Amino acid sequence: MSATRTSRARVPMSRTAFEAKTNARRAGRAGVRARAKESTTTIAEIAKSTRPMKIVFVSAECSPWSKTGGLGDVVGSLPVELAKRGHKVMTVSPRYDQYAGAWDTSVHVEALGKSVGFFHEKKQGVDRIFVDHPDFLAKVWGKTGSKLYGEKSGHDFADNQERFAMFCHAALKAPMALTDLGYGEDVIFVANDWHSALVPVILNKVLKPAGMFAKAKCAMTIHNIAFQGRFFPQPMSKYGLPEDAADDFFFEDGYSKVYDENTPAKEQGKEDFDGKIYRKVNWLKAGFMNSDRNLTVSENYAKEIASSKAKGVELDHVIREFGMEGIVNGMDPAEWNPAKDKFIDVPYDKTTVVEGKAAAKQALQAEVGLPLDPTAPVFGYIGRLEEQKGCDIMFEAVPKLLKAVPNAQVVILGTGKKVMETALEKLDAAEPNCAGVVKFSAPLAHFINAGADFLMVPSRFEPCGLIQLHAMQYGTVPIVSSTGGLVDTVKEGVTGYHMGAMDADDLLPADVDAMVETCASAAADFSTPLYKKMSATCISQDLTWAEPAKKWEGVLEEMYFGTPETTKKAEVVVPIAKADALAAQT
Repeated sequence: MSATRTSRARVPMSRTAFEAKTNARRAGRAGVRARAKESTTTIAEIAKSTRPMKIVFVSAECSPWSKTGGLGDVVGSLPVELAKRGHKVMTVSPRYDQYAGAWDTSVHVEALGKSVGFFHEKKQGVDRIFVDHPDFLAKVWGKTGSKLYGEKSGHDFADNQERFAMFCHAALKAPMALTDLGYGEDVIFVANDWHSALVPVILNKVLKPAGMFAKAKCAMTIHNIAFQGRFFPQPMSKYGLPEDAADDFFFEDGYSKVYDENTPAKEQGKEDFDGKIYRKVNWLKAGFMNSDRNLTVSENYAKEIASSKAKGVELDHVIREFGMEGIVNGMDPAEWNPAKDKFIDVPYDKTTVVEGKAAAKQALQAEVGLPLDPTAPVFGYIGRLEEQKGCDIMFEAVPKLLKAVPNAQVVILGTGKKVMETALEKLDAAEPNCAGVVKFSAPLAHFINAGADFLMVPSRFEPCGLIQLHAMQYGTVPIVSSTGGLVDTVKEGVTGYHMGAMDADDLLPADVDAMVETCASAAADFSTPLYKKMSATCISQDLTWAEPAKKWEGVLEEMYFGTPETTKKAEVVVPIAKADALAAQT
C-alpha cells in the first residue's frame, strides 16, 4: 500500500454496525462450524480402491513446506486425497529449510557423486520425504516463500540444472533406500514440471536397462508449459545419462542466453533478438518423450498447448506426438473454507453466505481504508504482479471501471516485478476507491476472498488456476479471461463472467475495454437477484480434490495395469458441466 493510503486513517465502525457484527458472530459461529463439522467427509466414507497402488510424487515444491505457486498446492493436497482412497503415497521434494516435523532417517545415498540424505514426516496418511543436501538447504534457507529457483524471476540460480539433476537421481532412489516405508521398485512415479523431468528419462535410459524398476511407470505432469528447463548443451554424463539420450533433449530457439543470475532477463520490456538460432537442451521435451503418460492440470489447457506453437511454447508438436491428458485441479478445503476460516470474524457457509459476506465486506473495507458502503460492488485481485496474470491490462482497466461505475471499489493484493509494484502504488495513490497493497499477506488474501463481491482473473494464460476456485468456495463471483482451466471451471452467467481471451504478448486497448465492460456488466448485476443466485451457486459447488482424485486414480490405473478405465474417468466431469444443474437447485 502506498504512503498515500497508509497515511489515511482507517474508517471507524459505527456502534450500530459493531453491535450487529458482534451479534452475528455470536449467533452464527457455533452453528456454521457445527454444520461444517457434520458435512466433513471422513476417510471411512471414501470408497477405497480395489487395486491400491504405490505412488511417488516427485516435485520441487510441496505445500506447506515449500511453494511458489500452484505446483506446491497440488503436490501438497492431491496425495492426501489419493491416500484416503487406499493408495500408498509418497512425495519427494528438496529440504529447503529446517522443517519441524521431519526427522532424519539416517539413510544416505549417492546422487551424481554427492551424498544426500532423507528426512521423513508422515502426515495425513502421506509419507513426505525431503532430500537433504546443502545445494538446497544452505542456498535458500529462510527464503522458501518465493526464492526456490533464484533471487527473483528471470534471475535463476546458475546451478539449477546441477541441483535438480541431483535431486531427480536422489528421488528415484528414495522408494528403495527407505526400506522401512515399504515401497520398493513396483511404484508409479509422478514427475512434476521441468525440475523433475529427468525422472522418466533416467528411469527409461538407465535404471530399466539395468534391470531395475521393471514394472514401474512414470507420468510427466506439467503445471505451466512456459517453464521448460532450457539450458545450453552439455555432456549427458553431467545428468548421469548415456550420450545417446542427447537426441531427446535436442532443442533450438532464438534466445541468445539462458536467463539466470549471471545473464538475467530485463526488468521491463521485451528481450532483443538477433535473428539467430541457438542450440539448447530442453528437459521438459525429454520428459514428455520418455514418460508413460503426459498429464496437465485442466482439460482445456491440454487442448490449448497442443493447438499452436505459441500456446505450446514451441513444444506443441511434441505434445501432439506423445499425447496429453488434462485433469482439472481441486483445492484444499482445510485452508480455504469460510466456515472454518481463522482470519474472518463471522464464519459462514452456503446457508448464511449473504450475511457472512456482508460482515466480511465491511471488515475488508475497514482494513484497507475504503468507505464502508455495503452497496458498493467490490472487485478484488490476489496474485503475482506480472504480465502473465494480466496485471498490465488490469492497471489500465481499473481507472476506466471506476469512472464507469462511480461507487465501485477495487482491492489489489500482490507482489512481483518492480515495475508492476510501482504501477500498483501509483494506482493506489491516484484512485481513492482503489486500495493497492504491495506485499504478501495471508490474512488479507482471506479477507478479499470473503469480503469482495467479485474476483478479477485477467490472465493471459492460466493452466488451471486455483484462485477462482478459492473465490467460488467463499461465494465470491469470479470475472475471468477465457483461457486454460478458467474455461473448465467458470460457467458464464452461472458461476462467473468471461472477458474473452487476452492477447498473449501485447497490451491491447481491446483487451482493456473487454475487462472494463465485463466488470461494469457484473456491477450492474450486483444489486439484482441474479448476483445472489450466482454467489449461492458458487459456494454450493464441491471444488475439493474428491472428484479430480477419482480421475487421477483412473488414469494411473490405466497406465500401471494396462486396463482401460474409460467409465471411471467419464464419471468425473469439469465444474462447468455441473453448474447449470446446481444453479437450478439454489
